[in-house]
Amino acid sequence: MTERTWERYGAATGIAFGILLLVTLFVAPQPPHVDASTTKILAYYTDHRHAVVAAGVFGAFASVAAVMFIAHLRHVFDRVENGIEGLSTVVYAAGLVTVALSVIGGVLQTTLAFMTVQPGTLLDGGLVRALYDMNYISFGPTFLMLALFLGAVAIGMIRGEVASPALGWFAAAVGVVSIAAGIGFLTVSSYSAGWTAIGLVAILGLAAWDVVAGATMMARPESEAVGSHRSLIAPVH
Repeated sequence: MTERTWERYGAATGIAFGILLLVTLFVAPQPPHVDASTTKILAYYTDHRHAVVAAGVFGAFASVAAVMFIAHLRHVFDRVENGIEGLSTVVYAAGLVTVALSVIGGVLQTTLAFMTVQPGTLLDGGLVRALYDMNYISFGPTFLMLALFLGAVAIGMIRGEVASPALGWFAAAVGVVSIAAGIGFLTVSSYSAGWTAIGLVAILGLAAWDVVAGATMMARPESEAVGSHRSLIAPVH
């Protein structure tokens, strides 16, 4: 297999991630507000258990695709940087931490769905509230780490390391929205239509960016464009 073909596969995982992220987001009905009653939260997971579990499955596959696309981005950044590992390291580390945090949120959601059909006394109101709040709060650090990932990618693309400046500015815009969303999820404990909309825009923006980035890098593999790109970090002689 040539490097060009391998890069096309890597870029395709970006498209796969964007699509799977959208499916994960919309396969289940919108959950109750963070300040909803425990009764309403329990009713949601009882009535929509199968949809929530399905969202968890799609989310797991989305995480796999995300890890593969992050690894692909690290590969193309590292090639341009000639092994210096500047932005490539930040992109790789921040991307993997973002995926790990999102997986934790997905596990909490699926746990609540499982609890509704488990025998015993697991359906304790305090435990349900704690798990639901933990899932909500987990979005805060997830969005902030996402902003770091997108910021590193944006710097490299805007300055000419990878792909195109337009794609970099797209990543930067989504990163700014992600910072706002992260702050909101960490500080606002009651429902706010504004903060909810910001979080939704960040997720939709991420999905759109991944699809566009994947398609762009599939159309023009970085192995063909490496001569026109330059590293931001000059080697020491």
